[in-house]
Amino acid sequence: MDDKLGPFQEIWNAWDEADPQIKGKPITHFRKATDVQFDEIDAHLAAGDREATAREAVDVISIALNVLRWLDYSPDQIAELAQGRARNRMSGQALEILEKYSRNYDI
Repeated sequence: MDDKLGPFQEIWNAWDEADPQIKGKPITHFRKATDVQFDEIDAHLAAGDREATAREAVDVISIALNVLRWLDYSPDQIAELAQGRARNRMSGQALEILEKYSRNYDI
């Protein structure tokens, strides 16, 4: 069994059965699905349910993995992409990234 995605490999595997359907979705499907998950996160936060909030955050990761599946990336390629992105874009730049979002998007 391929485990390149570490703790997220089981999420990837769970969606294997829906691979053709996922690849047939428009990109707007994933944006809307993420919006739904963040609405659920808001509701769980309002109710003070930290565990349910965390489960919904994992669902956001699931959607991100499905976008990568939609783009036809394999778990091996995703692992390489994530590691490279962390090294080349995020490592040592996290504060700068936060500032960019604050400055450019007022968040």
